[in-house]
Amino acid sequence: MNKMSVRPTKPVAVMGMVAALAMGAFGLFFLGLLIKEGSGVGIAFMAVWFVVLGVIIAYYVYTLKSRKGIIEIEMDSATPDGSGAQGFDARLRRLELLKKDGLVTEEEYRTKRAEIMADKW
Repeated sequence: MNKMSVRPTKPVAVMGMVAALAMGAFGLFFLGLLIKEGSGVGIAFMAVWFVVLGVIIAYYVYTLKSRKGIIEIEMDSATPDGSGAQGFDARLRRLELLKKDGLVTEEEYRTKRAEIMADKW
């Protein structure tokens, strides 16, 4: 398994930031209405709203300024044909280790080695 870091592209991060700022403006409008009405529950909800928006905005600022990935993903390095992304020499060495450890028989070893050698390299 290989690990790969990914992050949103710059246009996606900018779009997310714009959306979060628009939600902030919307929140300020409603906060003004709630303060006029004196709704304690509504004001508490808006406080949570602004904390969440702060986290979202911080995420997008970090994404825009950072060169490294935000999310790590574990990926299988095998290609769809099952040959693996590694070279034939690495596959032969791994097969040799399997034989040495007694995990494959001599016949299985010869068969698989012939398959590997027959692959295009």
